[in-house]
Amino acid sequence: MRYYLIFLLSFFLISCQEEITLELQQVDIKLVVEGYIEPGYPPYVILTKNQGYFDQINTNTYNELFVNNVDSINVWYFDESGLKVNKPLELLDPQISEEFIGEEIPLYTIEPSELIDVITNPGNYDFSKEELTYYLEIKWENQLITAQTFIPKSTPLDCLWVEKSETDERAYKCDIRAIYSDPANQQNNILIKSKRLEHYSFSEDSCKSKNNEDQILRLVDSGSDILINGQTFETYFPRPSKNGNFPTGKYNSSHYRECSNGDTLLREKDVVLIKFCQIDEPSMKFWRGLVRQGGTNGNPFAEPANLVSNINGGLGIWTGYSPVYYKVPIVIDTTIFGEYNPEIGDIF
Repeated sequence: MRYYLIFLLSFFLISCQEEITLELQQVDIKLVVEGYIEPGYPPYVILTKNQGYFDQINTNTYNELFVNNVDSINVWYFDESGLKVNKPLELLDPQISEEFIGEEIPLYTIEPSELIDVITNPGNYDFSKEELTYYLEIKWENQLITAQTFIPKSTPLDCLWVEKSETDERAYKCDIRAIYSDPANQQNNILIKSKRLEHYSFSEDSCKSKNNEDQILRLVDSGSDILINGQTFETYFPRPSKNGNFPTGKYNSSHYRECSNGDTLLREKDVVLIKFCQIDEPSMKFWRGLVRQGGTNGNPFAEPANLVSNINGGLGIWTGYSPVYYKVPIVIDTTIFGEYNPEIGDIF
């Protein structure tokens, strides 16, 4: 009798199942803007399209996301007399963009003749200046996408130095630490990026090392000075993660490695580029949101959050950087006071 009741109950539950089909709302296609401008260098913009969460992903998805058919892109500011100073952007040759950022992707920037002057004389492009507001306008498929950003005044670090990591037992693993004196009585919004100009991988079988430098700058952190306004404090810059997680990595000083044939090889030190920026508040909210998303990546209990965009009619970010660059060789007890003058390829 008991088994008979169980059979009837199972039959009832199975027979009462109803197939549910969800009518998912179609995603509106929007332009996704990744645009930057900083003093002494030309503005540049990378454009993609958004994609629905449940859209199919195949081998062509990556290339199809990029946009290379805009009608026009213009960047401008107003000078002291109120006159509009405009700079049209055009699509860069993909081979040149690969040289700068390591990939053949559509990159919009100034015309090639101007770009050559910037390459030969970096840091002296007078269109981009501190303490000015820059406007962005994109015309694409009968849409008008606009944004604006302000380039603040830069503030340098007091100094940086390299020390042995306290959280890694390996003697060659190091941290970059710094002291920063925050200017009082003004709001400062800080953005920090870094990349390894030199980073040597090691092969035990061939007993050789190879420089696998980072192609692009990666986000370390971003935030406001609301808690440290006017203070001098010590901080550190961990190595960013390639997969977008919260940065916790270490850097390598030079050290010997043993090969499979019994020989030893000197693995050279990392050389790191630090980009320490001031940005405006709308940009800070975007980048801070990106840092927080990286910190909760993979956490099933994390609350989802949308990134705050300053793009009108689209998605993404248009950021004015006011950076100070530092080139840091990973040698324990090395202290850096002087700034580094980057080549144009370093700013990406």
